[in-house]
Amino acid sequence: MKMQGVGVAWFRREDWPRWCAMDPDFQPDYQHWLRRMEATFTQLQAKGVPAVKVLIDPDEFLEWSNANGRGVGTDARSTYAALKARQLDDRERRH
Repeated sequence: MKMQGVGVAWFRREDWPRWCAMDPDFQPDYQHWLRRMEATFTQLQAKGVPAVKVLIDPDEFLEWSNANGRGVGTDARSTYAALKARQLDDRERRH
């Protein structure tokens, strides 16, 4: 069964400098990013889209990215978040 929702990449404040160092296109202001993403998350929920915040660990992400020949940009982070959300969804269904 396919997950019918959205995995939203979520980042910890303490990891922000690492993300900025990894990707020169990364939003440099954590508070700006957080406000924008909270609004996006709320809009998704208001539309009835099952959305889950997927906390992305920079070390795990880099390991996955390197193993799969992916970059570190927005597309790679979104793909990774979707994969992690599917894994969470699969685990919940088994319990």
